[in-house]
Amino acid sequence: LANGGLLCDMPATTSAPKSWAFDPKAYAKAVMHSCKYSSDSVLGLFIGSVNSNGKVLQVVDSMPLFHTHILAPMLKVACMLIEQHCRAIGGGLEIVGMYYASPYQGAPTNLPDNSPLRPIAEKIFANFPAASVWSVDTAKLADEKRGLSRVQDEWKPNTAEILFSNEALEHTATALAEMKYLELVDFDDHLTDASLNWLNSTLFKNHPLADLPMATGE
Repeated sequence: LANGGLLCDMPATTSAPKSWAFDPKAYAKAVMHSCKYSSDSVLGLFIGSVNSNGKVLQVVDSMPLFHTHILAPMLKVACMLIEQHCRAIGGGLEIVGMYYASPYQGAPTNLPDNSPLRPIAEKIFANFPAASVWSVDTAKLADEKRGLSRVQDEWKPNTAEILFSNEALEHTATALAEMKYLELVDFDDHLTDASLNWLNSTLFKNHPLADLPMATGE
């Protein structure tokens, strides 16, 4: 997220929503994942749905996946589990995008053909045409959020409005200052120790982020 440290790419052939609304916890988890493994490249997925009027894509949660090498079989398993989780929750939730962070590169302006992330992004786009790709930059939490969307077979900067409150940004910054990111579990951690809950269902228990509402734009 560029505004709040998120930068986004979207494909050029999609009827993208006019706005993206991030649940504060979804945003915080993506940023915390990047902070916990700041010396590694991390990858995670966003789940959500388009609202009833089709104008706002609501991102309700993020799923931290990897901070080591991304192996196709493990990614496939993770996606299957996420899809099962979405069906269990209901509400038409599905995988709507992905986020990544790398200590070796800045904010993206596109997603080149040789990027190892592109096949993953293309697969998400094939299932969800309004998909986007977000780069997490924890040094720019107060900057403008941006992403990439797919347009005419290219991933280009997303110009959609980002709905996200200053209060959510402040509470995320507080969680980082408290080093709460050390409690976050990604799918890699779960593969190492199956007792760890990579859904992070209790991560924000008794934290102000737990009850902070999503900005819906409605």
